[in-house]
Amino acid sequence: MFNEFVDDETFYNKEYFDDKFSNTSYYLTFRDCSFTNIDFSNCDLEKIDFKDCKFKNCDFRNANFSNNGIRGLTFINCNLLGIDFSGSILIESIISDSNLDYSNFSLVKFNNFKFNNCSLKNASFNEVKFKKIEFNYCNLEEVEILHTSLDKIKLNTCNINNIKVSLEDLRGVIVNIRGALDLSLLLGIKIEEDG
Repeated sequence: MFNEFVDDETFYNKEYFDDKFSNTSYYLTFRDCSFTNIDFSNCDLEKIDFKDCKFKNCDFRNANFSNNGIRGLTFINCNLLGIDFSGSILIESIISDSNLDYSNFSLVKFNNFKFNNCSLKNASFNEVKFKKIEFNYCNLEEVEILHTSLDKIKLNTCNINNIKVSLEDLRGVIVNIRGALDLSLLLGIKIEEDG
């Protein structure tokens, strides 16, 4: 199904099921399409333009989505292990119930973006710009966040154990009691009970 592309081709309102997406040197555009059980693993998607598309049960392991403009995408129960979104603009999109461990979000600009019930262990958020970002019930264990302000970002439903972040970037972050205890370790604070 994905073998007969031509350069600058655009697809509207298509549904794709149970297939493997192959690397292509063509510039392709997908609008209002849905993808179910599609294998995008190890694909270079830098020349592919997706807008208002839905991905369900898709495999994006180690795919390259860098330097891309992404708008209106929904990922549900996808494997995005090791995906590279670096240098992209991610707008009005949602990733739910998905694995994003070891993913790269360096130099990304987020605007109106939600992570719902996702694992982001060991993911990298370096020099990121957040505008209307939500992390809901996510595993942010050992996430690296550098040169990225967390001011007014709510992480109060997330596991932030062993998060790697500078003190300056933490200013204004919103966490729960457990998160505050985890962050106290970054400050070298030791907590002892009375008596």
